[in-house]
This record gives sequence, C-alpha cells and structure tokens, in this order.
Amino acid sequence: MTPYRLLRLSIYVLWLLMVSALILPAQSSKAAKNLSKAEQYFRVFDMVNADKYYQAVLAEDPNNFQAAYQLGRVKYYLKDYREALRWYRKASEIDASRNDTVYLRLGLTYKLLDNYRKARESFEEFKQRHKVKDELYERAELEIKGCDIAEASLAGRPNYRVKPVSFNTSAGDRFPSYLDQRQEDVFLTFASERPLAKGKSKRNAVTGEPKDADIYSVVKENDSTFAAEVERFPYKIINTLGNDGPATFTGDGLTMYFTICNSKFNRDGCSVFESKYNPARKAWDKAVPVESLAGKKEVIVNSRGKTKLLPTDDRQPFVTRDGRTIYFVSDRPGGEGGFDIWFSRRIGAGWSTPENLGTTVNTSFDESSPFINIAGNRLYFASEGLGGFGGFDLYYADGGIGNFGEPINLGAPMNSSYNDFGSIWMEGDSVGYFTSDRPGGPGSNDIYYARKIYYAPEKYEIAVKGVIRDKETKQPVEFATAILYEYTGENSLITLDTFSTDQSARYEFPLESGKRYKVLGNAREYLANEEEVSTEGITENKEIVKNIDIELEAISFDTVYTIQNIYYDFDEYYLRPDALTELRKLVKILNDNPQIMIQLGSHTDSNGTVEYNKVLSDNRAKAVIRFLADNNINPARLSWFGFGESQLLIYPELSDADEQANRRTEFRITSIDFQ
Repeated sequence: MTPYRLLRLSIYVLWLLMVSALILPAQSSKAAKNLSKAEQYFRVFDMVNADKYYQAVLAEDPNNFQAAYQLGRVKYYLKDYREALRWYRKASEIDASRNDTVYLRLGLTYKLLDNYRKARESFEEFKQRHKVKDELYERAELEIKGCDIAEASLAGRPNYRVKPVSFNTSAGDRFPSYLDQRQEDVFLTFASERPLAKGKSKRNAVTGEPKDADIYSVVKENDSTFAAEVERFPYKIINTLGNDGPATFTGDGLTMYFTICNSKFNRDGCSVFESKYNPARKAWDKAVPVESLAGKKEVIVNSRGKTKLLPTDDRQPFVTRDGRTIYFVSDRPGGEGGFDIWFSRRIGAGWSTPENLGTTVNTSFDESSPFINIAGNRLYFASEGLGGFGGFDLYYADGGIGNFGEPINLGAPMNSSYNDFGSIWMEGDSVGYFTSDRPGGPGSNDIYYARKIYYAPEKYEIAVKGVIRDKETKQPVEFATAILYEYTGENSLITLDTFSTDQSARYEFPLESGKRYKVLGNAREYLANEEEVSTEGITENKEIVKNIDIELEAISFDTVYTIQNIYYDFDEYYLRPDALTELRKLVKILNDNPQIMIQLGSHTDSNGTVEYNKVLSDNRAKAVIRFLADNNINPARLSWFGFGESQLLIYPELSDADEQANRRTEFRITSIDFQ
C-alpha cells in the first residue's frame, strides 16, 4: 500500500471514529428511552407492547443484558417458549454473572420444552451460583425432583390414553364439569374465551386472546363424542361482562356454583356465586354471591406501607354430589402460600367458616382445581409445588378431610411439561376430562379426554379360574361369558376384562394383590349370577389360584318370580320405602341380563270390588314400571298386567298379614331376545 493510500485510509478511519462518537450517544439515548417504555409496559403486564419495545432496544444495542433477559420473560408469558429460551440464553452469554436467576428461568423453560437433562443442568448451575438457601433455591431443588419424576414416568408404560375433545376452539377452553339433570340430557360444561357471536370481545394484553371467559355447555353423547352445537349459559343470569367460570353442580343437577371475576362484588379478584335450576321453567335463576364463603385480606396499597382490607380471591369451586361440602381455591390469610385449597360444610342455608385443607395437599406454591370422585374417597387436584413435569401437574390423594394420604402424580401422558389442571372423573375413576396448554390442541388451553389403560400382566402369580355350570344339573354351560369387575369403592365397579368360554365352560382371569373383584357369569337362556373374590392380604410371592365355579339358573318362561317385600298399604299404589331395596335387586337383574324382557304382575287383596281392584293393581304395576324406567331400564323391555284379586295366595283372608301377603308384585320372563 502506498503512503498516499495509507494516509487516505487513516483519514477515513479517523472520520468513522468521529461520526461514531457523535452517533452512539444518540443511539444509546434512543435505546434507553425504549427500555424505559418497555419496563413500564412490563410492569402493567402489557406483554404485547413490552415485546415491541424490548425488541427495539436490542436492535439498537444487541448486548443489552436487561432487554434480552426481560424479553425472555415476555416470551415466556406469551407462551412462546422457544423464543424465551433463545433470549434467556442470549442474556447469559452477554453477562454470565449479571443475574443468577436467568439460570433458574432457563431451567424452567428447558423443562417446558421436554428437555429434562438440560433443565437439570440449569437448575444445578443456579444452585451453584445462588448459594443462599431461600425460596428460589428450594424451587430449584423441587424442579430437579420433578425432572427425576418426569423421566421415570416417561420411561414406563402410559396409564392413560388422552386426546383433545371435539368442541375445543382456537381460544382458551378449560375447566370441564359434569351436569346430569336426570330426565334431560347429560352435559359437560366448561369455561371458554371463544369470541361471542355478536359484539366485540376484549383482548387479553398477555395472550392477545379474548379477555373474559363465559360458561358453555355441550351434550355428552358418550365418553369421547359430543354434540356439534355448543350453548352459552344465559347472559345476565349466569354469564356477565366479567370473567365467568368454572362451574360445579350438585348430584341432582339443580344447584350450580361458579365464579365471577372482576365483578361489582369483587373488583380485583374472583368470588363464588350460586344459582338454582327451576325444572318447571327449565331455566336457571339469577346468580347470587355466596357471602358466607367470601373472605378478607390486608393489602399494601402504597409505598408508605398503607394497607387496605380487600375481598379474597376465591375461585374454582367444587361441590360434592350431596351438596354438603364445597371445596375451592383461595389466597386468603392462613394458608400455606399462594393459592391453597379450602373447604366449607353446609350449615342450614349457609356455609361454615372455610378451613384450609392442610399441608399434605397444600404447598407454599399454588394449588388448583379440587375434585372429589363419585365414591368420595379420592381428591384430585393440580399443584405447582410438589415437583412434577412442569407448570401445574395433576395429582390424587386418597382418604378424606383430615386424613388425605400423600399426593400421587398421575404421570404421563396426563401430565406434560406444560400446565395440566382441572380434571374431573367418573365411571370408577377410569374416564376423565382435564385441561392442558400443551401443544397439539387448537387453543391456548384445551380440554382433553382421558381413559385409563388396564394392562394384562406379562406374568401373573394370582388368578381366579373356574367353570360356569347349570345350577340344577351341575353340568358345564357351553359358550358362556365371564366378566371380571374390580371394586374401586364400597359399591363402585369398573369392568376389567371379558372371557368367552368354549365347550368346557372354563374361564380364567389374572388378578392383582390387595384388591376386591367380582366375576359375573352369563349365558343365553340363563340368568346371570356372580361370585366375589378378594386378594386382600395376599403377600406371598408364589402362584395362587382361586377356583370358583359360577352356577346359573336356567330361564323358565313358566316360572313366576315373586319380588320379595314389594307390599302396598291398603287402597294405595305408591311404593313404600321398604320396597326400594328389593326393587334395586330387580334393576340389577335386568342390568346383568340385558337380553331379557319381563312382564310385571301386581295383585290386590279381596277388599273392594273386582273392577276397583283391577284398576288398583294396574296402578301398582305401573308404579314399579316407572321406578325401573327412572333407573335407566329401557321401557321397551317391560310390560305389565294388573291381576286385581283374581290370584289370591291366601283365601279366605283371616288377618291383616294375610291381606298384605296378597298385595304383592311378581314378574315373569317373556323373551330372551331383546336387542
């Protein structure tokens, strides 16, 4: 290079340095202004605008640690976890020692993205740098425990099959609940942020989605299919301009509890409301706040430490089927921290003072969405504080108030590295629905269907086997069917397996120790029969075989079966309470033998005229028909006949006991071909 060209280059470089010296302060000033605006938006949780201004800062100043770190937090709030990971990593590369919390956030983000190895490394890095054993240090230890739980669960066989339900939308759908109004349809209700058909929906500054949820319902056709039409609960009766839901219902479907957030009753949180269903109008009454569940909390309102008494944030209620106990989530004083699960018992027209469910279930982090199963012996809930896959995980704890056992993680795929919560269960806890924000659904939150998977052991050491026999001849009944049930509560059953026999009529089922089972035998032209078998107390590690034969009674079209104790008061046809036990046995016979059709016959004593007694016996037979139909027996399987006084068992009637013996109901089998 010539001296002249070298001189020209030197002058050019000097000019660049002078221009840079003039420009950089302007750029720095612009970046500072954008950073200030971004922080203002971040403080009020306007993540959309915060995102825009942090991006502007980094365009001016690519090595700005604060902007990169905060942009990671913004992307995390917006659920763009891959971008959150990129900016957290960028922040740690800009200055590895500036803020050790970035490693905790890196771990949480890796965990959400299913990378448990990198998550564990980040949590360990945070512990090494942080050193102080405070709440953040404990959180890192809890998350490491969760990584271990997740990896162990993912390495095993899944316990459930899950899939999104058909009525999810691109908006948030969450918190399913079960509503059965007996003679009407069976529904799933849920909360949804889907846009209204009319009117403009407000948008959430954090997610960009419609801001407020409403309560909707959909007809449940079977476990996993639903009607195409989704209905919104009535506006101003249930739904409001605030954030509404989720809902819960008593077992009779006539009382509803749900939450309204940001209402006149509680402008800064949620409160529990109640509504009654009017069967005559087929409509819900206007909701009213449940004031006996409302609490108060002291909140600091300014920098000088001034406090103000505000309503507590009470949400996600669950009422037991009998309507006697209500569970809900609250941030009221006296809990373990964050949102805890509380409960209250019905006292007259109100509720008792809410009590905390205790430290077995509640943690210093947030708990969510309590649900008690139909048997009443298991609590399902979600928690951030027990160490799990990531975010909220689903758990269950067996027992009851005051003696719940250690919570058990439901494992994969019920739980994911995202947030899983709001589960409900039915059919012996084998079928459920829950909410998750995992990828794979159309919206930010979606409702999923779950069914428990029952695996046949590859090698079993306990079995029940036997022969299905004719009760009278004791000979094998060829080509019979044996069905294995497991007791999940005192009287709750789930179907485990079905065995179709050959000419030998032999069946065999593998069993597990510590459980109660029922084996039901059935065959064409026979009435079903059952035997119970228990493996409770079996601890020996050897093959144990229980031989149980099942004897079936051949169906006779000529046989009249008397329903014991179905008696009537004089001149009456209503069913007495002492009849219900026997009638439930008839319901069981019809459920166990779905192919049979029967004719019910009712009889009177000899008091009254022949014509009057014929009408009275007709009415008595129809009362039994109505009871069976109300208990889900198809009326097409039932016929009836009133015999009046034409077939007296005792004549002449010499006492009240003789007359009552004649006031009876019987049935005979008319067909075994009902489809």
